[in-house]
Amino acid sequence: MSNHPSLTAQHTLFRFNRVPVIAQPSFWPLLLAVWGILSWIAGARRPRRPWPQRLLVGVLALPLALSAEIGHALAHTISARYAGAPMNRILLSSGMPRTLYTDNAVSPTAHRLRAMGGPIYNALGVALSFVWRRRATPRSLNRELADVACASHGLLLIASLAPVPIVDGGVLLKWTLVARGEPSAAADQAVHRVSQTLGIVLASTGAALILWRRKFIGGLLCAAGTAALAAGLDLLR
Repeated sequence: MSNHPSLTAQHTLFRFNRVPVIAQPSFWPLLLAVWGILSWIAGARRPRRPWPQRLLVGVLALPLALSAEIGHALAHTISARYAGAPMNRILLSSGMPRTLYTDNAVSPTAHRLRAMGGPIYNALGVALSFVWRRRATPRSLNRELADVACASHGLLLIASLAPVPIVDGGVLLKWTLVARGEPSAAADQAVHRVSQTLGIVLASTGAALILWRRKFIGGLLCAAGTAALAAGLDLLR
């Protein structure tokens, strides 16, 4: 997660590790959307739960889901400073958080170290939330919240390590190839080809699962495959 187009209307929420965290207007509707999804999941898990309770569970789960996503970006400030190539700012918008660097003329090792902070944070989040889940009483609210934390960190960990240009896995793959002697442009092309192939495989698998009436998992794979293919074709940045 590196560069992003020029910033428009923005608001600095806070600073973390001396890095400003900036929210664009499109970030706030995203919070409502995530709250709605979490409330829907709370109802899907317990259909007899009244709507006020569903909305309350969504409110309680929202910080857990956001901590996985925003915490991932904040963790990059630590790995970037450790790499000797500090981050300039974090941008929150309707998409995934963007970590922005003014100076990208750094060594392949620095690029890879900067990209490792987020996945390490989510891996720790998966481990801790799994322990929380094991200790929580089955079918309790505590267990539901632990599930949200575990799923949020787990999904983000998997997504961030995918060999796709716009996420950490693509950065790690590119600069590993460069460190092995591949020209930067050729390494970029290789990552894009891998991303396209991954997208086709995921989307095809998802479509097959939908035909086999595994609509939920199939839909997720189709969405992930479409995103990977779009990123590989430079349609998603």
